Amino acid sequence: MSDIIKTQRSLALKATHNPTHQFDHLYRLICREEWIRAAVNRVLSNQGARTAGIDGLTKKAFESETARNVFVLELQEELRAKRFRPVPVRRANIPKANGKLRPLGIPTLKDRVVQMLLKMVLEPIWESDFLNCSNGFRPGRRTMDCIALLDSYINNRNKYYWVVEGDIKGAFDSIHHEILLKLLAQRIADQRVLNLIERFLKAGVMEGSLFRTTEVGTPQGGICSPLLANIYLHQLDLFWWKKYGCLNRKEKERRRIRQQGNCALIRYADDWLLLTNGSKAEAYRLRDEIQTFLREELKLELSVEKTQITHVNNGFDFLGFHVRRYTSQNDRPKMLVTPSQKAVTRLKAKIKEMTDRKRFRDRPLLKFSALNAVLRGWITYFRHCNAKETAKDLDFWVNERLFLWLQKRHRLPPNRIIDLYQHRENGSRSNWGIRNGETIQYLYRMSDQPITKYRSRNLPSPYIEGEWVTTLTVAEAPQPEFVWLGNAENNEDWRELKEKIKAERGAKCDLCGSKENLDLHHLQARRYGGKAVKENLQLLCRSCHAKTASFGDHSRLQ
Repeated sequence: MSDIIKTQRSLALKATHNPTHQFDHLYRLICREEWIRAAVNRVLSNQGARTAGIDGLTKKAFESETARNVFVLELQEELRAKRFRPVPVRRANIPKANGKLRPLGIPTLKDRVVQMLLKMVLEPIWESDFLNCSNGFRPGRRTMDCIALLDSYINNRNKYYWVVEGDIKGAFDSIHHEILLKLLAQRIADQRVLNLIERFLKAGVMEGSLFRTTEVGTPQGGICSPLLANIYLHQLDLFWWKKYGCLNRKEKERRRIRQQGNCALIRYADDWLLLTNGSKAEAYRLRDEIQTFLREELKLELSVEKTQITHVNNGFDFLGFHVRRYTSQNDRPKMLVTPSQKAVTRLKAKIKEMTDRKRFRDRPLLKFSALNAVLRGWITYFRHCNAKETAKDLDFWVNERLFLWLQKRHRLPPNRIIDLYQHRENGSRSNWGIRNGETIQYLYRMSDQPITKYRSRNLPSPYIEGEWVTTLTVAEAPQPEFVWLGNAENNEDWRELKEKIKAERGAKCDLCGSKENLDLHHLQARRYGGKAVKENLQLLCRSCHAKTASFGDHSRLQ
């Protein structure tokens, strides 16, 4: 067991056995060389390390051991001398599922390393404080832990049938810095750590060449942001626990006799549900009570229009799942969990984008690989719910989309496409596939994924029991924001090569001089041994590229 693990375990044990203890001398931990090296390795092992902050540095700058050693020693000296200052994050807007844009903050690699150090110190302490009703952005927990908790509440014994679907307006962007720092000070006595966190909160953002200060909120994309948001919203958990969650059996029975009902809270980051076994009027009262608490204590605003109150018989959506109570043949109520219609629509939109007519130049082999990655990721997320019928319908729909894409791409009759791409999988049933050398890469069937029951877990702090699981925790999502579409230009190395050639050759078409919609064209095709090197690549606009490419050449099938 390394010294880092021992230290984190001692922090977690101290926090568990003494809930009011304030930790001091934490700053010296993040100044240790061993801790900095561990933080650097974790940051660089994440895919986000290939995205640069405002300094333009990516993980490629730290490929050599010498460069990494120099970086570690320089950062250690900055931290020890208290000269380290975080710089503004680079603002990027990424599309959300509803068509709106989500602002994402991209810190520099140095800032990410220091945030990882703070996370390594703070997380063991607060993991001992967090309640079991919270599962978002926590090590070893996932969305299915929230759904499994619902199963224990929506039954004939507990009868939590009314659900308040909470929606906080811009929770991450509305976190009040002074309140957050006061909450941190309840556990942290080391003022140097608190000052460092405050500098990150006040670092600001760069939107293009425009600097903007950050008076409230934590930037989405920062390594510490999910943990800080959980510390902030932990007050909501405590408010519920002290008033309703810690009641014993007799107290709950007395509330039922008075027809007040009891309530249960389930939270995943800023998405939360409040269930009650009282009346609908009680559900409205609970909603108003939570709204008042959020506004007065945390300076957060509950969206009354989006906060719906639903009966479980009518069903509701939560974390990409649709949950509904139904009565089985033996008249026992059960909970049915299926992929939500929004999740299905979102998957179809991504498949449509991947098989759009503007993607006809993509290689079929790469397209099969990209489709399989999307389909496998989607069904893996829903593998613990009743997704079998949905998966069968989607398999049929994806087969149709792929067939039409192949037919229009090659301009061949349907029977010719079937001859080329239909193969017998495992010697039994037919499936779409493409030859890759001596093997055949088949289109993934989501209905082949086994559906397994997920049991509710009361998880202890991972820093006290089990393996060391501190990682760059990310939110689970059935469909990530950025997905490789099966074309060469979505490859990171290919994009970098394209940018270098554009910089060297003036970013214009080599044939007509146009500067719009530039592509890279192989002078000697890859099927004839052409390499992706500068000497074999030509910058062409879309129209010139279309004229150059031989769309009728059936050798492009591979």
